[in-house]
Amino acid sequence: MLCCALSGFRVVMEERPALFRVGGFPGFALVLALGLLLLTVPARAALIEQMVDAAGEEEAIATGLGDALVRLAGFRSPELSELAGTMLEDADRSWLRSLERRGPERFLLAFDRARLRAALQDAAVPVWVGSRPALLVWVVLEREDRRLLLGSGMDQEAVLTSLREWAARRDVPLLFPLADLEDRRQVHTADVVGGVTEALVGPSRRYDPDGLMLLHLFQRGDRVRARAWLSHRGHEVQSDVTADSAAVAAMEATAEGFDQLGARLARVLVEDASAKVGFSGVASMADLQSLRARLAALEAVQSVQIHRLLPGAAVLALDTGLEPGALAEVLAGEGFAASDAPGGGSDVDFWFRSVR
Repeated sequence: MLCCALSGFRVVMEERPALFRVGGFPGFALVLALGLLLLTVPARAALIEQMVDAAGEEEAIATGLGDALVRLAGFRSPELSELAGTMLEDADRSWLRSLERRGPERFLLAFDRARLRAALQDAAVPVWVGSRPALLVWVVLEREDRRLLLGSGMDQEAVLTSLREWAARRDVPLLFPLADLEDRRQVHTADVVGGVTEALVGPSRRYDPDGLMLLHLFQRGDRVRARAWLSHRGHEVQSDVTADSAAVAAMEATAEGFDQLGARLARVLVEDASAKVGFSGVASMADLQSLRARLAALEAVQSVQIHRLLPGAAVLALDTGLEPGALAEVLAGEGFAASDAPGGGSDVDFWFRSVR
């Protein structure tokens, strides 16, 4: 048996003839390619940086900590707010790595991701352990009996700008349609206004989203009301918010919808959980790299090590915050299909097919 350690990766290959290949790579080239793989798939950042506007340092720390915890947990919750308050009372504050003044009332803060994650785990705060969905946002702004379909080519009242800024703060990969001639031919604003997500599935395929969000903005007296419908992997949630402007209403309705969606998909992290997971359909280095990137995007997965390579398959050792059964459910929710174990996979907790 050949064992090679490459910067934390453990590669175990069963004895094969000299011409044994995985995905077209001879054994020695495969080892070299695995080393290069470490450079092409970035590790999760050790720090979470937050730029906040505040009157003083204490206010900046409180705001920044709350925002960083929401980014990590994926959604707002009463448990998260309670944890933030408890952490602010901690005299040690080892979770705060740096605080820099960037202006009269602007601060850049850096938080230790591992310590924040440990705090979430210790306090049993639910966390959105899956990947953040790339939802395609169809927005209709209603003004004086006119319904405007907003998109990358046309924003009104800074609605899409506010949503992009919110998405960047929350690490959510929102998508926005072009709202070009093709979109306008296929999309009826009445479907967005009515929250008919089924009618938008076809026109949305050109953008390859993970789900949809429909957002209707309209005037109510001197305020703006925003109604949002979110659809993602069989989950349907709605939010309804009123604010002083269309931009703020859109942002708050989106945040409320994501909070509801995150709560449905959340789990509590546990200590020292790990699993060996087999993935069939891994026929090349490109397949292996894509698989690792998908797994690294999950908050449930802290590290990925290659345990064993088989013809057309890979067994990965995952350091995770979930028991094996819960991890299997999360992977299934991420689109991995259950698979039978090939030869050489008897010591694996479960098998999936790495096809999206």
